[in-house]
Amino acid sequence: MDGLGALMHRYRMARRFVRKSTRGLFERLERAWCSFRKSHRYFPPKAEESTGAYGERLAIEYLRRSGYMILERSYACPMGEIDIVAAWKSSMVVFVEVKTWSCQRENQGGPSDAVDEVKQRKICRSALHYAKRHGLLDTQGRLDVIEVVLGTEPCRPIFRHIEAAFESRETFQMHA
Repeated sequence: MDGLGALMHRYRMARRFVRKSTRGLFERLERAWCSFRKSHRYFPPKAEESTGAYGERLAIEYLRRSGYMILERSYACPMGEIDIVAAWKSSMVVFVEVKTWSCQRENQGGPSDAVDEVKQRKICRSALHYAKRHGLLDTQGRLDVIEVVLGTEPCRPIFRHIEAAFESRETFQMHA
């Protein structure tokens, strides 16, 4: 190899090495940034705001701090309602049901236990309606549940994000 060819080869190899080594670094940095943002205090409830509405606002802020992009809030259609519609890394549409408790109850399970078979069916039909209406049938979809427990200090709620909490049992299933 002549001088210029060898130099170009070393340049390409170095570029490839930098791309591979920085990919992991950026992923670790993004995870650290998201956990740092999630650890900050959340906003207090507004006057005359119900527990459910406050929980939805907190869940939206939690999703934003986790890197999701919020597309729609409280999407209602004839089939039912979806609390939050979000996009994850611009490759997946996430339909989120939010359940909020004002405090953790002993031996009661969790707020997500309230998402029974009937509620799941309504969410699936509403998600399919949203996907058809917005031309997202070819896009991957996921059905999540977020539990919000307010506890004694309302500005420091406890979140539990259950990804792919249930699957669609409808005829036209969403694919993941």
